Amino acid sequence: MPVSEQNQFRLAIEAAPAGMLMVDHAGKIVLVNAQVEKLFGYRRDELIGQPIEMLVPERFRANHPASRGGLANATRARPMGAGRELFGLRADGSEVPVEIGLSPLKTDEGDFILSSIVDVTERRRAAMERERLLGELRSLNAELEQRVRARTSELTSALEEREVLLQEIHHRVKNNLQVISSLINMQRRKLEAGPPRDALQECQLRVQAIALIHEKLYQSKNYARVAFPAYVRSLASSVFHATGVSPRAVQLEVEIDDLALAVDRAIPCGLVLSELISNALKHGFPDGRGGTIKVTLRKLDPGRVSLEVSDDGVGLPPHFDLERTSTLGLQLVRTLAEQLGAKMTVRGVGGASFELEFAVEE
Repeated sequence: MPVSEQNQFRLAIEAAPAGMLMVDHAGKIVLVNAQVEKLFGYRRDELIGQPIEMLVPERFRANHPASRGGLANATRARPMGAGRELFGLRADGSEVPVEIGLSPLKTDEGDFILSSIVDVTERRRAAMERERLLGELRSLNAELEQRVRARTSELTSALEEREVLLQEIHHRVKNNLQVISSLINMQRRKLEAGPPRDALQECQLRVQAIALIHEKLYQSKNYARVAFPAYVRSLASSVFHATGVSPRAVQLEVEIDDLALAVDRAIPCGLVLSELISNALKHGFPDGRGGTIKVTLRKLDPGRVSLEVSDDGVGLPPHFDLERTSTLGLQLVRTLAEQLGAKMTVRGVGGASFELEFAVEE
């Protein structure tokens, strides 16, 4: 190698950011840069001419990749000790983890091996810290998963207990209301036909309307919402039976969208239906007149429904005014409509029609 090229080569080696060390075919050190001096704690003159093994810990010298034979036999550029940890031996006897790359050089002066040596102490420390943190994270994650499983189990158990409790509450409320209904019925039977007896019957129907709500809730798996189509048919059947009107004389038509109402909406609606169906049966079809009572519940805009009870009977009296009615049943309907926040429309031509439009939770 010409002198000028040698000088350029040495300058490049000296300027390299990593430790650069060159050995000859016999494994003797022939060139080092300042980074090697800094890394191993030797002066340059203490390294030149020495065997490479002086930088290898004693316990690794027999079969360490940096042994003289391993360097002499290097024929291509490659990392040393792939998959294994490499260590260098400092002048003070301490060891430093290193990463070594080997590059064979063929020159006019012979064959050499150029080694790049990088101190990986901080990299190893960072890797160990990363593994430690990952271990802690895995441990915390496992602990968190265990806590979540335990809490989920607790909540599931509490939910099951709550469902059982709600089911039992609805069952008991229904039974208590049925007892009240039976007591009213016993009292009603002792009275002669007339207004007092009719008043008790109306009271009994109201109690039964509420009891039916709790019965439907008890039978369903959703203890907060009532499936309304089935409820309306059961309620109407109870009212028809209580008033003694034959279904063959007055027929019932039910057109209800598949809706489930919350309890705070279902109970007022049930009472309104009970009053309006009962009122239609009593006053809409006098003297054995036949006809039809129609109950509809339709979805309107999102979050609003329309509930209507209509008939094709004799209609409402002239100048009928719901606000001034003296009948308890219609006064109750008006009060329940206010409770629902409903807009109420009454029509009395060609029969009677009461329509309530109100908001519901989706």
